[in-house]
Amino acid sequence: MELTLPDEPVALAPGVPTRVPVRLRNPYAQPIDLRLYLARGRAERWATVEPERLSLRPGESAEVAVVLTTPPEQPPSSSLVPFTVHAEEADTGEPAGFATALLKVALPIPVTGSLVARREKHAYDLWLANDTLRPAPLRITAQLDPPSGSVRVDPDAVLLEPGTRATVAVRAKPGRPLTGQARPFAVLVKVSDVYDAERPPYLTEVATGKSKPLVRAFVLGTVAIVLLVAATALIYVHTGGRGLFTGRLFKGRATAAAAPQQQPVTQVTVTRPYALIDVFPRAGGPAAAQAELVKLTAARMPVRLVDSLASDVLSDENGGFWVLLQDGFRSTDQAAAYCAQWRTLAPKCQVTS
Repeated sequence: MELTLPDEPVALAPGVPTRVPVRLRNPYAQPIDLRLYLARGRAERWATVEPERLSLRPGESAEVAVVLTTPPEQPPSSSLVPFTVHAEEADTGEPAGFATALLKVALPIPVTGSLVARREKHAYDLWLANDTLRPAPLRITAQLDPPSGSVRVDPDAVLLEPGTRATVAVRAKPGRPLTGQARPFAVLVKVSDVYDAERPPYLTEVATGKSKPLVRAFVLGTVAIVLLVAATALIYVHTGGRGLFTGRLFKGRATAAAAPQQQPVTQVTVTRPYALIDVFPRAGGPAAAQAELVKLTAARMPVRLVDSLASDVLSDENGGFWVLLQDGFRSTDQAAAYCAQWRTLAPKCQVTS
């Protein structure tokens, strides 16, 4: 007969019944009727087996419980005491098998509790109860994971009398990222013995939440757009609209190191005045510019895609640009009328003379 008891020592609290599972298996080809009992010793006086008798068919398994109840006055001890469960054939009394485990008598855990979120942001109530017959001097600590920010416990120490309850306020102030996505955090609350720092905590509760960034991503994007528009307007005012894409201002300023890397391109003609629609860095390749060209032409907007290196009119600073534009106008008024006509589709359209 195969009997299995827990591998870890069984911790008993004085006066508190503790159920220890015992697994049994009949490996034989015939059924067997069994009686279970504990070997003589200290544990025998504290134990009962439920059920004491059972029958197992060939290959069948079952579980019974050894209920250990120490006297209420039994002093706690860290010493390990072995106890052995025996199985014998009910009819003949012949031994059928046994298993041995260890037990120790320890103080009961004097507190139960739970952490409950309040309506206030990142605030919680820790509810504690002492259902034992002993007073429980408790220390309450809390920490944040990740450890960015602060968390406060009020009160941080409680003497919980038998049969009483208490509420502890926990308020967290997690660190907030500057920008990006909301960051998850956890509040870990531990309830321990005030006088025994080495004893494991009686209770550990965890609450989770998210801390929002100080500046949302769309706000940063809006600020960047405003700064870009302001810078463009400043250049336009300073140069009369000829600063960004005129050969007179930027032609010939490309670095000597960059020049040998440029591939020969077929020259194209861009006539003034022209309507500047959009600009893309040449180093990033033409894909983005071509995608925008497809979108505009699909809406029947007349537009050209020009490599700035192929024109003496367009700037080729910093490696050049892919430029969406339209030219062939007889006057700046005609170019301005073009931009006005397509303003909804091309909001950045401006006239360069």
